[in-house]
Amino acid sequence: MQIFLAPRSNETSYKNFLSTIENGLDFTIVEPYLNEEGKKILGKYEKLFAWGNKETKKSSWDKMKEGDLILFYKGREGEEREGKLVYAGRLLFKQHSKELGLSLWPPKPNEEPWTCVFFLKDLQPVYVPLSDIADFGGYSRGFVVQGFMPLNEEGTKKIIEQFGSIDNFLKHYSSREIDIEGDLEETSKISEENAHREAQMLLLKMGSVLGYETYSPDRSPVAYSEPLSKYISISELPRRFIGNEIIDFVKKIDVLWFEDEVPKYAFEVENSTGLRSGFQRLIQLQPLGTKLYVVAKDGDFQIYQQILNVDPYYKHKDNFRFCSYKKLEKFFIEVDRSEALKKAFLK
Repeated sequence: MQIFLAPRSNETSYKNFLSTIENGLDFTIVEPYLNEEGKKILGKYEKLFAWGNKETKKSSWDKMKEGDLILFYKGREGEEREGKLVYAGRLLFKQHSKELGLSLWPPKPNEEPWTCVFFLKDLQPVYVPLSDIADFGGYSRGFVVQGFMPLNEEGTKKIIEQFGSIDNFLKHYSSREIDIEGDLEETSKISEENAHREAQMLLLKMGSVLGYETYSPDRSPVAYSEPLSKYISISELPRRFIGNEIIDFVKKIDVLWFEDEVPKYAFEVENSTGLRSGFQRLIQLQPLGTKLYVVAKDGDFQIYQQILNVDPYYKHKDNFRFCSYKKLEKFFIEVDRSEALKKAFLK
């Protein structure tokens, strides 16, 4: 039995991770592209969990056998000292197929498809510091997972010697109380800062894809290894409809989508302590008919409702929307996937 390490830190791999690992997919989506063995094995499952590699990693993919363990790597964030392995699953089935890969993850223009597809079972969240993996494998402390790769034989041997079995290894690293329902739902101070930037990035990208001009006061932060400024099309707020009396409020709103200089959608990304100030900024745009969104964790919905049921927000409650981080991530996947399919069809 072998252990494989799979990176999922950049934007594309993270989006794919949400789409086909965390959310899963129906058998009917992949059935037309499966060989007979795949149909027989995967047809027993109501929900499937898939991942894939490009041709450059086929040599590592070829080494995988049923039951092998795959650990998903997430890079260092904010003030964290190191990256970590955050999800684990066992190999159920694999198939080399361009058509199957395209059905799961339509690539961007001029991007290679994921042809080395594999399906997983027994998925579970874990938290394995990368330094622990480096110690098991005898790697340097500067080791990072830069591409899909097998843990060396020494590393697998040491893990089994120390824990007795792979199951015990997983139990050890699953015992810590963590929340891996979605990156944006993590709750530490560092994670809140990361979640805020990442949510802004998703909103800016969606606005661009949907044809809106985009604005954010935060131009310098980086999310998914890209600066937010790359997806901000308006550097100064249009003044034709936004009066001087509200400009100081509006220019602090996290993300705005404009059409013909009219703010059509406004988004405040908040945690529980910042919801009220977010409401105060958003309400300024109510006379313009702007759709007003509060983006926050699911657990903050009750606080959102409490604030919304108090004047001056209550009489304009039909203009407000609550969007959880999880819902935002799913919507982004659908928007991005639709854009990729449209480009592929029209090219």
